[in-house]
Amino acid sequence: MGRGPGAGHPRQRPRPRVGGPRPGGRGRRGRSRRRRRRRDQRDSAQHRRRTGARPAEGPRGRPEHPLQPAEALPLTPSGAHVSLIFTDDQKSLAQTVKRFVADRTPLPKVREVIGGDRSYDPEVWAGLAGTLGLAGLTIPEEYGGAGATHADLSAALRELGAGLVPSPLLACVLAAGTLVALDDEEVNRKLLPRLAEGHVVGTLAVSEPGNRQWIPARPATSAVRSGGGFALSGTKVAVLNGAEAELLLVQAAGPEGTGVYLVERPADGLTVAKDDGVDPTRGTATVTFDGTAARLVAGDAAAALDHVADLANLAIASEQSGAMGACLAMTTEFAKIRYTFGQPIGAYQGVKHKLADMYNLWALSDAALREATRAADEEPAKLGAAAAAARALTSQGYLASAKNTMLLHGGIGFTWEHDAHFFYKNAIAGNVLAGDADYQLDRLADKLGI
Repeated sequence: MGRGPGAGHPRQRPRPRVGGPRPGGRGRRGRSRRRRRRRDQRDSAQHRRRTGARPAEGPRGRPEHPLQPAEALPLTPSGAHVSLIFTDDQKSLAQTVKRFVADRTPLPKVREVIGGDRSYDPEVWAGLAGTLGLAGLTIPEEYGGAGATHADLSAALRELGAGLVPSPLLACVLAAGTLVALDDEEVNRKLLPRLAEGHVVGTLAVSEPGNRQWIPARPATSAVRSGGGFALSGTKVAVLNGAEAELLLVQAAGPEGTGVYLVERPADGLTVAKDDGVDPTRGTATVTFDGTAARLVAGDAAAALDHVADLANLAIASEQSGAMGACLAMTTEFAKIRYTFGQPIGAYQGVKHKLADMYNLWALSDAALREATRAADEEPAKLGAAAAAARALTSQGYLASAKNTMLLHGGIGFTWEHDAHFFYKNAIAGNVLAGDADYQLDRLADKLGI
């Protein structure tokens, strides 16, 4: 007997998916319905460009007129100067300093210096000041200096920071900057040529015990008239290279207000005690004055010291930027050669992420530093805010990078034999040098008028 329509085996139903059907329907039909539903929910205003004419296309569907190259775009206003990138001369200076550091004061040599009586090697300092001319780099030419820019100084300090070179350069830069800002012609003619040649070491003594501010608004150190000059009484702390400096510029409260006084060693009533600080590569001292003879340096002391605070932030940030780059390079190289479980540790995400964080911290602070150097040379009115911002970023970023350098090196990073701990100690001390993070943020807010 034949079978009519619908006779025979019953129609088999498709087996359900394990776990039940997908939300919104099965298979392609469900996906189609979901796509239509999303399309209907779109805002038509978002797709107005569909109705417009498309650009003319070439033979392979590419735009007939490609995008204009970046170098053809007017990115810089007419007449503006771009100094965010080092010039050829600055690159050459940086390379020269880098070779000097590698040849004359590598980290093994630094270890020998920090174990001695002096906080720096006199021969290395003679090379930096005399051969390279770094001591007089920013001193005007009329006083025996090179009359270079702050960007030039920053390029040199980066390389010295990368090598953790112990030297009195920072102290001399701040002392010379103070004298230039005060503009006492007689004193400048006498002292600046000696500082430019590196024949003497000068320093700035402003910090006082118990005062959070690096430069106190009302210093406790006093100056009273004595004979034809003045006599100083008080104590200054964290004086850069105070144990070796022959010239001290001291902030003190005098009969006519706060001023800057010059003390030349040796002097009666002057006591210097070398500090046993955290950072062995940076020498500081506590200086006590007890009726010490001094000379008042003419000029606007408040304005000069405010400028020197900006100069200190710029110089220290430059050193820290170089040190951050050294930490990143050192740790990246170690991550390539240190193997565990058959592969370099740099292959693990936990290491990659920390290296990426270190790079981002360096890039952000380096950009802020370049803006600060640009402002110092081209827009001095913006230097205060730019330098404080750069310092706040570099100090915190350097501290985090130096800590990660020790951690990523594992157990060896915590040993005396490895160099990682030197960078960490330098970062800790540098974080509070010339004002801690809160001081810098307060200064930034003040400069911005907040």
